[in-house]
Amino acid sequence: MTKNPIKAYAVTLMAFSSLISPVFATDTDWVALSKGQVVIKQMDLTSVGQAVQAKVLVNKPIDATWKVITDPAKLASHESKVKKAEIIKRTTKGQNVDYSVSMTRLLPTFNYVLEQDFFPPNKVSFHRLSGSFRDIQGSWFLSPAPVGKGTIVTYNLMMDVGPLVPKGMVMGAVKSDLPNFMRNAKLSIEQ
Repeated sequence: MTKNPIKAYAVTLMAFSSLISPVFATDTDWVALSKGQVVIKQMDLTSVGQAVQAKVLVNKPIDATWKVITDPAKLASHESKVKKAEIIKRTTKGQNVDYSVSMTRLLPTFNYVLEQDFFPPNKVSFHRLSGSFRDIQGSWFLSPAPVGKGTIVTYNLMMDVGPLVPKGMVMGAVKSDLPNFMRNAKLSIEQ
């Protein structure tokens, strides 16, 4: 982790901005999405952590998708690894959510609180307030599908697991489970 928090934030923002674009640069991505596949991109941000992005096409309009994305318990309803997703504080611009996540049998259950900021009708950004890991940042971004009435759901995640947690094991579990996580989110949204 960079010792200067302003520099670390600037590095994170510059590197992360290359991932968070809601528009795909290639037709290949759209073809994969339209076939029901999850599209994943990843980046190693050596000074601040690792980042991943996943996109999936859901067969719901943005307003219906927004209702599920902003309801953590409903969003996680098909995800068995999320043991708890409980809103502990609501604000006029978002909410704080208490999570318990069990990634693999080899790792402990991770508990953390995320502050979610809402930017209706299409973006939820979040960052770690307390708990497991050194840093968690990310967002959900909703954009209309180029064809039809669906929504492209983009999930961005940057994590710095800290020195006490096996970085490779945690990020490996996150990356390998990301397609399943996004398919489960799709199920929750389309239900």
